[in-house]
Amino acid sequence: MEPEFWDKNPFKATDKAFPSDFHFKPIAVNKTRTFYEIILVDSNSVSIKHFKDPKDQSLNTHSTIQILKVLQPRHFGSDLKKGKKFSVPFDPIGYTYWDYVEAWTKVFWH
Repeated sequence: MEPEFWDKNPFKATDKAFPSDFHFKPIAVNKTRTFYEIILVDSNSVSIKHFKDPKDQSLNTHSTIQILKVLQPRHFGSDLKKGKKFSVPFDPIGYTYWDYVEAWTKVFWH
């Protein structure tokens, strides 16, 4: 780790290196880990349960994820750049096949 990013507290180190709520290099600031998590949950690909720290409800102590299915390109039609809308309000309002593929990596960086 670069000296300017090092800190004894790992949360402070990641805060210095990544934007808030990111634990990976962001492609777009509005494509957070939450965005990628919603993709997988909204597409019924996974079920996720977060367990909160009793002392600090803003922190997850751990999470469980159950993989239900993995979508294939054919599930997105002939244009993989064409987006699917979320069933819940969120910004951005939808995702593409490529966002879906990326979600399988990004969700586990929490």
